[in-house]
Amino acid sequence: MSVNSKIKISDFYFMVPFILIIIVWFALSYFKIINPILISNPYEVLQTIIKLFEKKTTGGQSYLLTNISASYYRLILSFCIASVIGVTFGILMGTSGKISWFFNPILTLFMPIPGIAWAPIFMIWIGFGDITIIAVSALAAVFPIIYNTSAGVSHIDKEYVWAAQSMGAKNSDLFLKVYLPFSSVDIFTGLKLGLARCWRTVIAVEMIAATMWGLGFMIFDAREYLLPSVIYAGIVITAITFYIIENFVIRWFEERTIVRWGMINKGGFDGY
Repeated sequence: MSVNSKIKISDFYFMVPFILIIIVWFALSYFKIINPILISNPYEVLQTIIKLFEKKTTGGQSYLLTNISASYYRLILSFCIASVIGVTFGILMGTSGKISWFFNPILTLFMPIPGIAWAPIFMIWIGFGDITIIAVSALAAVFPIIYNTSAGVSHIDKEYVWAAQSMGAKNSDLFLKVYLPFSSVDIFTGLKLGLARCWRTVIAVEMIAATMWGLGFMIFDAREYLLPSVIYAGIVITAITFYIIENFVIRWFEERTIVRWGMINKGGFDGY
């Protein structure tokens, strides 16, 4: 077997866990280990996904794509807000002992609180709709970003900072050429954790605060009408769409930043 053929085969290794999950799922349904009414089989879920894709809204768009795009819109806005605030504030905490001393207990106190727990409060303050979903999701995502960024910045060797200052570097230069690149691995870790938390919160809050559209809204709406196949289809789509973001979009950015900068090696990046 040639080297090229080995590389091509290894490209499909990531599918092994998914195939095993589908086999177990199908077995549980086919042999009625779990009540078929409670768990739809994979074939039914696939058929449902196709039907949801083909179903049209009043505006003529795909029903499924409309829900996906609504959730993506909320995710992008809330994650961008959380990223800007989280990275900026994390760098401030990492570079200032006084700021870190004051805010670290607050960060430790609020970070374990699930994002969905804030939803009722924001619904009282703001009401239903996109603003509440985006605000709660941004709040949920910002804490791991701040924590990892501040940890990464605080671990930077002070000699790098002193060397840059001795050469006349301004605060903006320190931010762009020292703090940001040398803490980039920790920042990306925080961003990935924040993105996952943000996505979970978007879906969860959509179930109670969305007035229309969104994968969470679609799943919760199916519960009202006792449509388990739609619920499972929504869960599968939720997992697949985030997998695409995580393993293609985020990885694309990582390869063009921290991998290219030599912060991590390509082999370690693809470690599995």
